[in-house]
Amino acid sequence: MSMQTAKVAVVGDRSSVAGFRPLGFDVFALGSPAEGRELWPRLAGGEYGVVLVTEPVYEEIDDLVAETADQPLPAVTVIPGAGSTGGVGEKKLARAIEKALGTTVLIREEDE
Repeated sequence: MSMQTAKVAVVGDRSSVAGFRPLGFDVFALGSPAEGRELWPRLAGGEYGVVLVTEPVYEEIDDLVAETADQPLPAVTVIPGAGSTGGVGEKKLARAIEKALGTTVLIREEDE
């Protein structure tokens, strides 16, 4: 599949993903983040080149995403959900550092 024809899927709760429909993306409004596990085989099946998932959904399917990480498609990007405080990106960074160094490193915010 070429990226010119690759479709984009947006997955998350209704209020977080509704604004993506007018952009021509395939929107999957889930009743709960756990429903992302059932949807993942379709998302990873080759129809989608890019999958945007809200943080709560990513936290439910991160193991499934990891299983397909060696495949070029789909590219999975985490987006904040409505009312989300974030944190997934920081957790992913901490895991990557731990994997590279073989130990955990505390990430702390500098006093301003």
